[in-house]
Amino acid sequence: MAGVRRCAAIFTIGVVFIVCVNSQESRLDAGQFREAVNTVQKWLIDLHANKTHSSILKTDFNGNKSVNIKPVKPLELVRKMAEDIQTLLTSKRNALQKIVDHLEDATTTYLWSDDLTLNKSRPLLMKNLDPHNASHEMAYDERLGVEVRYNQSGIHVPLEVYEGWLWANIREHREQDPEILNGLEWSSTVDQVFRENFERDLTLMWQYFGAQTGFMRVYPATRWKVPPNLIDLYDARIRPWYVQGSVPPKDMIILMDRSGSVHGQTFSIMKWAVKTLIDTLGENDFVNVAAFNDTTEWVNNCTYCKANETRQENKDCCQPLVQASTRNKKLLYRAIDDLEDGGMASYSEALIFAYKAFKEFERTRKVGEGANCHKTIMLFSDGGTEWPEDVFKRYLADNDTKNVRVFTYAVGPHPIPTAVLKQMACSTGGQYSVITTSSSVRTKIQTEEMTISLTRPVYNMSDYANTSELLGVAGIDVPIQTLKNLSPFEALGPNGYAFIINHNGFLVMHPRLGRQLSYLLGPPHIDLLDVEEDVGEMEAIRNNMVRGSNGQKVIVGKIRIDDSHRVAYSGIQYDYSPIQNSSYSLGLLTLKRSQHLIIEDHEALWDEQPNVTCTVVAPWPYCRGREGVTQEENLATLMDDIFQRKKSCNDKLVQGLVWSQRWTKPLLDKWMAERVSSEDIIGRAVFTRFGLTRFFPESQKAGASIWRDPLNNPALRRAEISGSVSVIPHTKGAFLSAPVSVKKNNEEVVAGAVGVNLTSSYLRQGFKQSLRHIWKNEDILWILVDDGGLIVTSNRGELHGVVLQGMFLGDLNMPLLKHLKDAGVYNMDHEVDTQALCSDKHNWNNAGPSSYRIPNPLTLLANVLLEVFSWADYFRYIIYSGVLALLTPRSEAFSEWGMTRIGDQESCIMEKTIYYFGETNTFTDFMKCSNYTAEFRATRLESINALLVAIDIGDGSPECGVQSNLPSIVPQRVTSVDPCSYQDRFRERPPTCLMGNSTAGKLGCSGCPRQLQSSLALMLTALGMCRMLLHMGLEH
Repeated sequence: MAGVRRCAAIFTIGVVFIVCVNSQESRLDAGQFREAVNTVQKWLIDLHANKTHSSILKTDFNGNKSVNIKPVKPLELVRKMAEDIQTLLTSKRNALQKIVDHLEDATTTYLWSDDLTLNKSRPLLMKNLDPHNASHEMAYDERLGVEVRYNQSGIHVPLEVYEGWLWANIREHREQDPEILNGLEWSSTVDQVFRENFERDLTLMWQYFGAQTGFMRVYPATRWKVPPNLIDLYDARIRPWYVQGSVPPKDMIILMDRSGSVHGQTFSIMKWAVKTLIDTLGENDFVNVAAFNDTTEWVNNCTYCKANETRQENKDCCQPLVQASTRNKKLLYRAIDDLEDGGMASYSEALIFAYKAFKEFERTRKVGEGANCHKTIMLFSDGGTEWPEDVFKRYLADNDTKNVRVFTYAVGPHPIPTAVLKQMACSTGGQYSVITTSSSVRTKIQTEEMTISLTRPVYNMSDYANTSELLGVAGIDVPIQTLKNLSPFEALGPNGYAFIINHNGFLVMHPRLGRQLSYLLGPPHIDLLDVEEDVGEMEAIRNNMVRGSNGQKVIVGKIRIDDSHRVAYSGIQYDYSPIQNSSYSLGLLTLKRSQHLIIEDHEALWDEQPNVTCTVVAPWPYCRGREGVTQEENLATLMDDIFQRKKSCNDKLVQGLVWSQRWTKPLLDKWMAERVSSEDIIGRAVFTRFGLTRFFPESQKAGASIWRDPLNNPALRRAEISGSVSVIPHTKGAFLSAPVSVKKNNEEVVAGAVGVNLTSSYLRQGFKQSLRHIWKNEDILWILVDDGGLIVTSNRGELHGVVLQGMFLGDLNMPLLKHLKDAGVYNMDHEVDTQALCSDKHNWNNAGPSSYRIPNPLTLLANVLLEVFSWADYFRYIIYSGVLALLTPRSEAFSEWGMTRIGDQESCIMEKTIYYFGETNTFTDFMKCSNYTAEFRATRLESINALLVAIDIGDGSPECGVQSNLPSIVPQRVTSVDPCSYQDRFRERPPTCLMGNSTAGKLGCSGCPRQLQSSLALMLTALGMCRMLLHMGLEH
């Protein structure tokens, strides 16, 4: 009996097992699914052809002499473009040298006058200019894009230096500064050179001279715009172009007294002053900050070289100084904000720490690290009596540290003696200064254009000057767009572009180099590897460009289609060449073995006046002064310029544009004549590689304008690499596009892309119809997904109340995406955007230099006062200064130095996840849900960026209840930053650190301290240290 029972039990288990297997029997037949894949693929191709009528476009150009197809030779292109940029920069430098020569010559003949007044000098103050006032004689300049005045240069003066907006009895006394008035007088003759340069070179933009006394001369004169209710605190002397044009690179260690006596307002002022000092440093400077009381340590204690330890203990340490790039500065700002006071101060320990750090840096730095020019210690303290005599005796006799100069700053009210601080500076050839308040509020103004600033210092060459004193810095702006305009646009193709980096590896020009929030900000210091793939081969390309080498490299990587889509590609080619006589290197990205279209039709540009209806063009330099046209009337003007030959035009681009107009005309005529339902077709468009876009109906102009640049056109970019239909889904439907290639003599090139924008209902109806004769089971959910994980269409409009059209696959309430990712159907990458803009979500309740908001009840008082004195900028400045100084605020990490704000936006770091097709083309599996298991099949369509998915889930099935738990494609703000994530990549130092005229003498220690009040904190560096370091450079 026992044996019988055992057999029965075994039989029972077997029956249960058989039942389970039968319940899992597949209802997704593999053969039928393959047929469905082929059917959907054919449906998409036929749908595109039938709705776009792309076959109308001529593709066979055999026998046509005006059309030729030739292989792209990127190495020749990059060398030619580098030569063109060199020629352009040389012409600008020559113009700049004429400005400098004239200004220096003017100092030898000018006679100083103590009798000058504003009424005699009559400078043209740019804040007073009004384009609407006919008496101001302003005219619109096509080159600059603003109203200007050509007969003389305009003057800008910092608010606290010299002001002309107060009532007469106050203004009379402020305006009698002889340095300012004589500076305005002797430099006014440079207007003649400004005008000659501007008339001779039709690509020349702004010319300017920033004086050491504070004023700035700009040509042509234009209105200096300041947003309403903001204070103009622009000062040329603390702008990167001025500082880097007048001060040699430096290695700097900043020592901050954090003892118990430094607290409250004094500590807040010190933090503000140190951050202001760091803010003026450039990418060729190296810096670090240490805080001291009875001990000393780096504010970011993550550089492992510790000066108080032995060389053996420091054998694996990192360098103590970091490059003063924007990212590294922000890390230091955050660490400074977190400092707390306490303990007793020891100057000796702090100075020993700094001197040893310099010695350690000399021993441990890698190639290219460090300024290798000047070394400074900047010591901030509220005062003390300790005189570190032995420290100075020891290290001033050491070859590694004997040239280190100490600059000292006494901070806050001073019941504590500060004589020792002054003596420290004097004994090392440094300088001593006093800082008492921190009432500066920075202005945030949107910048209009990114530029390269070419600058040179201007010296006093007069006989009465004992030395060649620095009088200021002259400069010429070269807009980045001017350099872009030299690109071989058509030859590069929709996926190609030009870029420029400098000797630090930072971007000067790149399609993904974002604009700065404010013209008061320095360069963003975005590394090439921050925007290109950070892989070993790409790093080698970057480093070779930094070295100034020529080269060519083909890599396997991903092509960026748009913000959310990437396509793996095995033939991405980089060619690069140095731009001679500069610190720049040019690179071109193209696709390997690509072809380009050459149009040569010199005899007849137009058979008839072109029709610009339903037309936009790329922001390319077709004709001088007509770049970036979008409005129809401006486009008509461009076309008329070409037709009448009124302007100097780019022959290759213009002929391509004209050919595109003729080539696409039959297609546009067909669309305009055809009647279609807006419930089916949203619109249609054709894009050409020469930058012409034709669209219909007129309502599609806004969307077409966004894609008018081939580099920002996902349809054109996909057309160059796919060869078939591409799908671009969105919440209202999907855009289907396909390439149109022209052929001649067995050669072929993609000349454009034609697309149709279909509604979601029309797509869904066609999708269901294509599958109906193959699969009649209504319990199957069919989804067509693109290569970024976005749903193109489905046989159901909703799933459990959620609209599927345009939805991200990972947001579905099922683990489908996780299965596809784990199987290699999709790959996933994380990308970090360090140039992002975020909505302001921080608490800005603290006032002072770290905030723009004044807490109640002082908010009401300040607002009333601002309204009462809204006509007087100077009083507005005083009001803010007084209120902010009284509040004695603490500094914050997300302050004006940490995260820059403008309006309700601020610069920030965003991280996003990108999904793209992997190497697996077909996959079948079961998804485990909360209460059931569902089978699915997925297969990629051939040559189309889409994946067909069938899931065994009935329309009435309950929700799966299991998520993929993968990162969403929605960018997320990075709220925590590794304090040790310093930018540290290979760089080349500038060729020399010497500046100026060798006749300059040695600058001694000042006999009395300088008071640095309110926003005059710029004197920390621009006037004090800059002048000192300048003369240090002249001595060596």
